[in-house]
Amino acid sequence: MRKNMLPYHVVELRGLACILLVAYHVVGIPGAGMQVADGSVYRYATDSFELIRMPLFTFISGLVYALNPATGDRLSTFFVKKLRRLGFPFLVVSTLFYLLQTHAPGANGTAAPDSMWRIYVFSYAHFWYLQALFLIFTGVALLDALHAMDRPGGFVLAMAAAVVMCLTVHVDSNVLSVNEACFLLPHFLLGVGVTRFRAMVSRSAMVGGAAAALAIGVALHQASLWGYLPHFGWNSGVALLCGMGGAVTLLHAMPSGRVFRMVGASSYAIYLHHALFAAGARVVLHRLDAGDGVIFCVALIAGLIGPMVLEALAQIRPWTRVALVGKA
Repeated sequence: MRKNMLPYHVVELRGLACILLVAYHVVGIPGAGMQVADGSVYRYATDSFELIRMPLFTFISGLVYALNPATGDRLSTFFVKKLRRLGFPFLVVSTLFYLLQTHAPGANGTAAPDSMWRIYVFSYAHFWYLQALFLIFTGVALLDALHAMDRPGGFVLAMAAAVVMCLTVHVDSNVLSVNEACFLLPHFLLGVGVTRFRAMVSRSAMVGGAAAALAIGVALHQASLWGYLPHFGWNSGVALLCGMGGAVTLLHAMPSGRVFRMVGASSYAIYLHHALFAAGARVVLHRLDAGDGVIFCVALIAGLIGPMVLEALAQIRPWTRVALVGKA
């Protein structure tokens, strides 16, 4: 089965996820990014998608993985490809980002650790996702190599275990972003399940259940944003409702669109490099005393288009393709 046999606009959905991600990093956390007030409409908008952004990325990864899953006879080949796709860009791009963050004037964002080796072992900037995703791929690939999720019963058991891990696991050191891997594992498995078992569930039941979960999750999350309920983290039932319900709902609702498709086609390059281009644009515009609206729009566009240009330039040499965008 090929990727284009999925009856959904997956590339466009990746484009939407990229736009939400870059917008979040343009606004930034308090004290970083645009440095807007906590009550700003920009922060409210990005906070509203907090429980959907990364689960959506991870759901799509599981959706596509299940089209060509790992098998026992080619497990080593699978891991070599994942190391090339995730490992090499992680080492190269995180190193460059760290050096720029610690030496470039006007840079701000995630606090850089004093010792450079820590960026490869613990969560750092947005590169934590590559660590977490590799752990997820490792666990799911091993389960598939053992044929543990070939049938619905085995898949349900794996999903139940993943949900328990999401809600309960917390490692203080968070080595290799294992906490985030546990938080996101159910969303990856949901993508696997939609690809593998969607014929067993009617479209109306799937969309109806997802929309109901999303509505409940969003209502509770909004209540927390307005101060009526405590904050819900990623390891919460509300996060599962928003992330899983949102992913399936958006999967079925996402239309075809040229802009989303163009962005989605470069989603990995955008994830790796968006912070560099968005931050550069933001620093320049801050020095020009530009307004928040101008900074947001220009930095968002820079964070999307800049990595696309870099991806095209990286095609010149085989080693740059691997090091900068993880392509053979």
